[in-house]
Amino acid sequence: MRLDFNVLWVDDQPNGVAAQIMSIKSKMAAEGFEFKPRQCTTIAQVESAISEDVFTDEVDLILVDWDLGNDTHGEDAIERIRQIVQYKDVVFYSGQASVVELRQKVYEKELEGVYCAGRADLVDEVVGVFESLIKKVLDLDHTRGIVMGATSDIDHMVNSCLTLAHGKLDDAGKAKFIEEAMRRVAKQVQNIISQGEKLSGSPSVETLFKSHMLFTSDHRLRLLASILGMDEFAAHTAGVATVKLYRERVVQNRNTLGHAVLVPQGRPSAVIDDSGKTVDILEMRELRKLILALRTDFRALLDAMQA
Repeated sequence: MRLDFNVLWVDDQPNGVAAQIMSIKSKMAAEGFEFKPRQCTTIAQVESAISEDVFTDEVDLILVDWDLGNDTHGEDAIERIRQIVQYKDVVFYSGQASVVELRQKVYEKELEGVYCAGRADLVDEVVGVFESLIKKVLDLDHTRGIVMGATSDIDHMVNSCLTLAHGKLDDAGKAKFIEEAMRRVAKQVQNIISQGEKLSGSPSVETLFKSHMLFTSDHRLRLLASILGMDEFAAHTAGVATVKLYRERVVQNRNTLGHAVLVPQGRPSAVIDDSGKTVDILEMRELRKLILALRTDFRALLDAMQA
């Protein structure tokens, strides 16, 4: 499971579901997930979409309207989809045919894993299926993986921003960039040497496990904030606040999730690190929501720097 909830949406009038998309997007965002529909208007477009292995691997739900125009109907689209994508839930809906009629069409085609709904109830049906799906993956172990995966994506964007920034500088600026990076590396080397000396003086398993490495993701974040503060990148100074918020509100919790253990009472509802810091299920939902917002900001920064 990812922060993105990917949906294949088949409707011959995509503008007619804009309000439903906004409503679903809002409800999923409240749980810390991003609703990402891929809209198709014809069976040919559906066939093109489901021929992409990457897409079919990552699609979480399929929505299909009954009346697809030109005497084409949703049950035929679902039948075609099922030939490729066999085990993904489908919501089959209509503003014309009743739910009973839709179920009959599903029965006649011998289709499985299909929920039926009227168009007026579509949002509630989709959100209900979404909630049933995410409940299976919102235990702490899965949530830790979701957060780690999302922050890894942001780490990649930070690296890309730094690479772009370096490429936009003149020779003097590039030299200063490398000098600043190496200053941070040198400082970290000294820190590691100091840790090594302390470890040698009083070796223990505990101190050994607390030793970490050179140019970390936090070093890169701080370097990016420093670079964005340069005159050459005045157009991107808003990114400094994004980096600051990410470092202060996400990185520490990510580290806790990455290196801590489950609190073992009953079904684990929190993780705790060796300093006693805990992150529970409710905090993880807020963390997912924050990461979603910051991921959007980092993407906007990367897009702006690529322009």
